[in-house]
Amino acid sequence: MNSGNLAVYKGKAALITAVAKDKIEIRTQEGKTLSVRMKDLELLHTGQISSLNFQPPSQPEWQELAELADENGFSFSEFTELAYGENTPAAAWFAWNALKEGLYFTGSPAEGVKLQSPEKREELLKKQNEKEAKKKQREELILRIRENALQSEDFKFLREIEAVGNGESENSSLMRDLGVESAPAKAHALLCRLGVWDDLYDPWPPRLGVDITMPSAQLGEIDSLEEREDLTGHTSYAIDDASSNDPDDAIAFADGVLYVHVADPAAVVTPGSEADEEASWRGESSYLPEIQVHMLPENSIEKFGLGLTDKTPAMTFAVRIDDDGYAHLEKMALTFIHAERHSYESASEKLMGTPEFTAMREALERFRQRRMADGALFIKLPEVKTILRDGEITITPCPVTPEREVVANAMLCAGAAVAEFMDKEGIPFPFVTQAPPDIDPDTLGNSLADMFQLRRNCAAGVTGIVGGKHSGLGLQPYSRVTSPLRRYADLLAHQQIRRYIKQEPLLDLEYIEKRLARADEAGNARHKLEKYANEYFLLHYLKRHPDWQGRGTVVEKQGERLTVLIPEFAYCCKCRFNGGLREGDEVELHYNAADPVEMKIHLQVAKIQESGSISGL
Repeated sequence: MNSGNLAVYKGKAALITAVAKDKIEIRTQEGKTLSVRMKDLELLHTGQISSLNFQPPSQPEWQELAELADENGFSFSEFTELAYGENTPAAAWFAWNALKEGLYFTGSPAEGVKLQSPEKREELLKKQNEKEAKKKQREELILRIRENALQSEDFKFLREIEAVGNGESENSSLMRDLGVESAPAKAHALLCRLGVWDDLYDPWPPRLGVDITMPSAQLGEIDSLEEREDLTGHTSYAIDDASSNDPDDAIAFADGVLYVHVADPAAVVTPGSEADEEASWRGESSYLPEIQVHMLPENSIEKFGLGLTDKTPAMTFAVRIDDDGYAHLEKMALTFIHAERHSYESASEKLMGTPEFTAMREALERFRQRRMADGALFIKLPEVKTILRDGEITITPCPVTPEREVVANAMLCAGAAVAEFMDKEGIPFPFVTQAPPDIDPDTLGNSLADMFQLRRNCAAGVTGIVGGKHSGLGLQPYSRVTSPLRRYADLLAHQQIRRYIKQEPLLDLEYIEKRLARADEAGNARHKLEKYANEYFLLHYLKRHPDWQGRGTVVEKQGERLTVLIPEFAYCCKCRFNGGLREGDEVELHYNAADPVEMKIHLQVAKIQESGSISGL
């Protein structure tokens, strides 16, 4: 081998530029300079060349050449000259490629060239025809995709694009051939254009790896012989949103005692059971605009939903609120109850003025005042519920009303009373704590901007096995015990309470801690999914209402970058405005554009003057 010779390196043409004792320098077809070993090169031609840009020659008549060959074959140089009429470096390169194809001849520059066997030729021809057919099929598929003219047999080839859109794969050869970036949003847009995905298809569950199929575990039957206290003689009230279909708590009040009755799925969802395992990996139920995904099998609601039958099994917490507003547990019991179902609206009309609810509200107000005195943070920010039904998106506000506050405080009261009891008894139990905020609440007012800053500076609540203060709620200790159909930590708490009530061996700390860690991770993923899904469908809503305009409040400002809270949607958007705006200012907003696929929104911002006029559009 000498400088200027043509060789092959890793299946590609290489120009030898220098020869040393143990290394050879080459320049590849891509222009790279490499130092390689002699044994890694295959010499093709000893002629001198300066470039690897070979022009394709006329295609030889391979069949005629094959007929001239005898059993002795040719040398590589003879083969090159017979095929291309000359033995030049360029001809040698194309002769080498013909041998690699192996259709009519086989061999190498070192070993010479022989005629390919008829059997092998037939096999290679078949593969070549199949390859060309696939290539043609691929080209026709790409053409139909470009022209938006898919056929029914095309859809199976688009699954790789769906995998990218769902975040299950990072690459798609079909998207590459189409010249489209293999990114989830690009795949989503392409699939919607082709009609493969519906305009309202939600890709966020698979992208975030959240299972939104319904639980498959089977529930056992309730033990009809289990001892329960019959409380059906006193009606309790299951109050929730009108759209709620999983009522898991009810309240009542008698003789100065608050009764919080809670669904009792732990009666059949025992520790380590199939349903328990599945629930722990789900963490909690998911409430997405398009679907509600239960933590437990759907028939758990039929069995344990309060108010769905005249007589329902429950776990009851009887709590007395003393004159100082502290909640103390008087009794925990397995019960039968009779509950009436109410929406918040019907509760406002029919219950709030009754003597029972008047007394209940007075007791719960003492409890709320005690929480306030103990540093509870009453963060008042708007909330909404986004629902997709039959292709229509509705966004409904969830205002803070007296009946909502009654139910919320009753649930907090039960959690505080049970946690206090379990903590004093030293029973292993899932407690919820929260560190104080990073900002002094006393330095803030009650504006939306203040509330936003306060919430941003609050740490997330932590569910663990050690009781402590929940600073946001002003409770110490505290536990969640009122949603065992919806949250695994609540279900785990009920499993322990049942064991205590029935004087059975208790679940140990290590078991509870491991279960909580698993459920907490799963629950965080579902919270993230709900956030993305709600924003995704909000952008779809705005896209469908291009004339929308409304008002927002600047809750954060960094230079010209603003965070504006839109109370109507309980949504914070980022935007720019070079006018003289401050945190707390109210602005006029006009819809300009929204792209749910890219999760982007553009709103025009106008400053509201003191007179009520606007400027800045």
